[in-house]
Amino acid sequence: MNSKARIARFMQHNRRATRPQIAAAVGLSLVSTNATVAALEKEGVLLRGALLPSGGGRPVQEYLFNEKHGAVVLITATPEAHCTLLRCSLLNLHGKLTEQREARFVQLHAESLDEWLDAAARKHRLQRICLPPGLSGEILTHLQKRHTCPVQEFSAAESLATERDNTLTLLLLRGQAPQGACRRHGQVSPCPLLHLLPLPAEWETLDYDDHTLVEEMLARLLQMLTCSLAPAHIDLHADFWNDRLISRLNFNLSTKLRGIPAPPHFHFANTSQEKLAARLHQACVRC
Repeated sequence: MNSKARIARFMQHNRRATRPQIAAAVGLSLVSTNATVAALEKEGVLLRGALLPSGGGRPVQEYLFNEKHGAVVLITATPEAHCTLLRCSLLNLHGKLTEQREARFVQLHAESLDEWLDAAARKHRLQRICLPPGLSGEILTHLQKRHTCPVQEFSAAESLATERDNTLTLLLLRGQAPQGACRRHGQVSPCPLLHLLPLPAEWETLDYDDHTLVEEMLARLLQMLTCSLAPAHIDLHADFWNDRLISRLNFNLSTKLRGIPAPPHFHFANTSQEKLAARLHQACVRC
């Protein structure tokens, strides 16, 4: 990561700082920091704030991160009975939602998102376009050719990934197939096609009141992922956890994974659509 990106990332997180504070935080000399801050100010990434007292000397200039310098587009997809619901969210660089549009498509094609994205690009400098994994290879390729900003796949599970290495993060929401992300050697990558794993029922039509079936679906999914990916930890985020289900699932897994020398540690966390949306927004706008 170059000095511009390091300083921009620091300022995006901290929002305001002086040049000595920036230099100390990112590990650059004050001379390099001064030159980089001046370049970022010229580009509009940083704005001048107040002059702060320095304790006897000349006042020190404070700089602010300009959240209006650009915008990030986050696209999520929700399968419905006979169509796909696409939600297109426009975020400022602090992750705040500034605009949102929804549309249903019976069949997606490469140009499905062009009208909305072109309108967004005319109003804002787009920094990144994030698509849900597996949406459409044609759409991804088309948008990468059409827009100068990075266009990449980004899953909600990736936004939940911790800094713990060799960890598999799973997101399990009612009526949706699991999403996964794996952190190895400091890098997070999505785990696609989890919906294709052979299991007793379909996730989209699963009856969550049938606790025995839910338990067996989860136990078999975790058994397959443990044997294929061998993670040291598995973080499970869901909107349906309760103490009884967790207890039954742990017992089921202890039987299924009995012959594995080093089974993973399982961590259970409750989530909600509101918490997930906020986490996803923040993760998408990071420099």
